[in-house]
Amino acid sequence: MSWEEARSLVDVCRTAGHGAARGEQLVDLQVRYRDDMGHERLSTPRALRGLPVEEWPVLHEQRAYRGRKSKVRQWWSSTTKKEVSCRSREHAYAAMFLDRDPRIGYLAAPSLQVEWREGERAGVVNPAFLARTVEGQQILYLHSPAGREPDDQEWSVARAAAAQAGWQVDVARAPGGQLRRNVYIVSQFRHDEFADENARAVLLQAFARPLPLSRGADAVDLPPGRGRASSWNLLWAQDLTTHWDEPLTPDSTVWAAGAAV
Repeated sequence: MSWEEARSLVDVCRTAGHGAARGEQLVDLQVRYRDDMGHERLSTPRALRGLPVEEWPVLHEQRAYRGRKSKVRQWWSSTTKKEVSCRSREHAYAAMFLDRDPRIGYLAAPSLQVEWREGERAGVVNPAFLARTVEGQQILYLHSPAGREPDDQEWSVARAAAAQAGWQVDVARAPGGQLRRNVYIVSQFRHDEFADENARAVLLQAFARPLPLSRGADAVDLPPGRGRASSWNLLWAQDLTTHWDEPLTPDSTVWAAGAAV
């Protein structure tokens, strides 16, 4: 669907409303987004159903969390081949785990925010990420600093908007400990320059049984250094696996995912 068609559909649906029983207090929901001309627009969540909102322009540049010494960071997504702005290091770690999730087919910084009003009360829900699964399901991801869960109001508003728009709502999480340290190591090899289909085939064969990474990578017929770099990339892509709860080094035991151990 073109931007012109999408805008026309949104304009038609923007004023569509649903009545409430007399005396019933309803939460008014509006979604703010930016069109391809850079203009901010408001619409009902229902008007956005079926539209590729995750591919639309970012609504606002990310800013560090208020009162924190965080700084904006850019995470280059190996899934969408684009940078995703993150408000903090913790936010970037959440992006890292989503980027590695095989269910995710598209990952982006948020192109929208959900604005709500209930009587005299009003507020805004800012998603952390928007994503689309490989099956085509759109997901609005929430994230809170310091690993805290989103509050009840944020959950309630996000789910209400998602129900109208056909999205799902989830929390972007970043496990800590050794798993985070190991995934961060292999993430340094997520870029396309380390992805080589020929090397992949050779290395998957080499690691059909568990071997120390350095031994298996150095034994294959690849240019110097290429075997190890490609092995790290395959660990990122989860074509190879290891004991993720143990420190990851060149001597760590590695094997092809799905191979009998």
